[in-house]
Amino acid sequence: MLARRRLWHTYALWISALVTLVLAASGVAQLWLIQRETRTAVEAQQALEANRASARIDRFMREAGTLLRASLSLLDSGHIGEVDADVQVELLRLMRQAPAIDELYWIDPHGMERVRVSRMGSDRVGTGEDRSGLPEFLNARADAPWFGPVTYTGNQPRVVMARRGWREHSGVLAANLDLAQLRNIIDDTRFGREGHAYLVDGEGHLLAHPEFLQVLARPDWTARPAVQAAIADDSADPGDLVEFDTPEGESVVAYFTKLSVPGWRLITEQPRDEAFAPVYRALATALLILVLAVLAGSAVGTVLARRVVHPIQQLAEGADRIGEGRLEHRIELARGDELGHLATRFNQMAERLGDSYRQLETRVAERTRQLAAANALLHARRDEAEQASQAKTRFLASASHDLRQPLHTISLLVGVLRRQAVTPEVGQLVNHIQASVAAMEALFVGLLDISKLDAGMARPVPGDHDLAELLRRVAASHGPEAARKGLRLSVVPSRCAVHTDAVLLERVLGNLVSNAIRYTQHGKVLVGCRRRPGGIELQVWDTGIGIAPAQLAHVFDEFYQIDNPERDRGKGLGLGLAIVKRTLDLLGHRYALRSAPGRGTCFSILLPTAEALPRVPAQPEALAARPRIAGAFVVVIDDEADTRRAMQALCHSWGAHVLTAASAEQCLTLLDEHLRDPDLILSDYRLREHQDGLAAVRQVRAHIGQPVPAIIITGDTATADLRRVTDAGLPLLHKPVGADRLLAAIEAELGAHPTGGCEVVETQSDSDHEDSAGR
Repeated sequence: MLARRRLWHTYALWISALVTLVLAASGVAQLWLIQRETRTAVEAQQALEANRASARIDRFMREAGTLLRASLSLLDSGHIGEVDADVQVELLRLMRQAPAIDELYWIDPHGMERVRVSRMGSDRVGTGEDRSGLPEFLNARADAPWFGPVTYTGNQPRVVMARRGWREHSGVLAANLDLAQLRNIIDDTRFGREGHAYLVDGEGHLLAHPEFLQVLARPDWTARPAVQAAIADDSADPGDLVEFDTPEGESVVAYFTKLSVPGWRLITEQPRDEAFAPVYRALATALLILVLAVLAGSAVGTVLARRVVHPIQQLAEGADRIGEGRLEHRIELARGDELGHLATRFNQMAERLGDSYRQLETRVAERTRQLAAANALLHARRDEAEQASQAKTRFLASASHDLRQPLHTISLLVGVLRRQAVTPEVGQLVNHIQASVAAMEALFVGLLDISKLDAGMARPVPGDHDLAELLRRVAASHGPEAARKGLRLSVVPSRCAVHTDAVLLERVLGNLVSNAIRYTQHGKVLVGCRRRPGGIELQVWDTGIGIAPAQLAHVFDEFYQIDNPERDRGKGLGLGLAIVKRTLDLLGHRYALRSAPGRGTCFSILLPTAEALPRVPAQPEALAARPRIAGAFVVVIDDEADTRRAMQALCHSWGAHVLTAASAEQCLTLLDEHLRDPDLILSDYRLREHQDGLAAVRQVRAHIGQPVPAIIITGDTATADLRRVTDAGLPLLHKPVGADRLLAAIEAELGAHPTGGCEVVETQSDSDHEDSAGR
């Protein structure tokens, strides 16, 4: 009895203390989390308002810059000549499109002002005044607009925007922008009861404020902590909230963000009492709940200790007897709570232990028979797995078109986004999307290689080749990749010559070196060759993680990877060695793989020795500079509306003129409305109503009477279709096609087939082309 009482007191004390401690710690943690979450919410709200307002201001400035760039593009491409009257007409059209522009003037490459148009004054044409000393002429660039300091005409702030053309004869186009519209954007940026935003330049001068009289007074706000933090470093990114007291004695919290105009900052402010009002209310509520919870916890702990001690003793005694082997013993505890259920579970456990003991031998015999039956089915399952692997390859090849089409459109749209001026947050999202699209492109390239090898399209062209040049290209291609990981890529020079297909062998060696770099964390990767009785042995050594003996038989399977159960894209796709094996089997070269876990791996290829040393080819003449796509007339034929819109936006961003159509018939109809023949045709291979891109290209060429350069884009991997395009002599791009790869192919075709470039103004805008194509 005395022991039970001591146990009761001990349990009561510890349970009460534990409950009180847990509740107190939970309350303190809750108070801390509330304060932190509220501060995060305040910062997120101000960041949202600041980013929203800055995006509107950047859009306003970017629209003016886009119009300047469009006019300069006409000067670059020669659509308007250097006649002052033609330039005046273009500048008047530009002012009608941009109400915020008060004045426009064009300075020729020699610094002479040739044309000036103004809303407030008379136009001046052919004055020839020397403007070579103006900041806008000296500082204007072709890749981005230049902004001058903010000035005030009357009560309105204004800023000079200037941009230089890409070509020498284009000169500089400058505009005087009225910034009155910024006041409307700032007036709309209000949150809470008293939260507001204002705009300052790089010197802390106030440019826009909800109270217009503040702007008219032109105060110097460089002493305000929020302004100091915003203009302290022009390259600084937005930071945490800034808390300070205004000269009027009010405590405020502020947040700032950068704009596309250098030096400009948008700052949001809100009274601290208003911003952190939820914290004060939550603190009072949490303290009250904490006090009540501690009192209730103490009372509950006392009651629980009284009800737990006796049942625990019964459970302990029953458990001891069952532990001694008396499986027939049962614990008598008539309770409906958890302890009663625990006693029932003890009794069930004792009963099941007895049953298990009696049935153990029977189950062992049954499992033995099942294992024998499973072993008998093993060979059949292995045959089914091999058939499934072949079916998987056929399925991936046939379904790739439907998978490639949306990814192709996404890749084009990402290319458009990368050329837009966006906020840093949006730029980071675009980079993430670009990385994901690049990973999918790498997967499809690997699948395409597998499909080509399975279909027998990769036909080796053997010849005598010098290994020195092959090793040099591999070192140049993979050296930067190894350097980024801190590895040393060593390529031993060689004078050996071998008889093989140099293109396929270079692809094999590139996959082996890339695979070695990927699985090597420190040390080096060594590439070299040795003479053997059967030929030249090419070897790739690494000091990586190595391969266990049980895994050596599987590393050449598709999608098999070592130490990558989570399928991390950064560790590859598992297709490299599968492509290596099939390519070497196609070439007929023997290969071997040796590896030690934790020490590294060696892959070797035995190549036949060349019968004669290969002749060094003559150096090709220097290629002429590739023409720029800007100003070219490109025709896009694709039955997918999303792809047409993405292609149109991407080509527009490169400065090209675009006509889009869903079929060859619609393209011919739209071409009749133009006075200029296209410079290039981009056509999808698979079109609707059983049409294809080859037939569309032939119809367009026949319609205009000349062999216009053309590029076929396809998501198909069927052997017959690919051979049709190859036999037609047209370049073929496999979807998904990234923006950079598409631009390189376009410029290569334009360079190989130069045109006269007829300078004719189109009778219909590009946007009208897209609308007509949709109808």
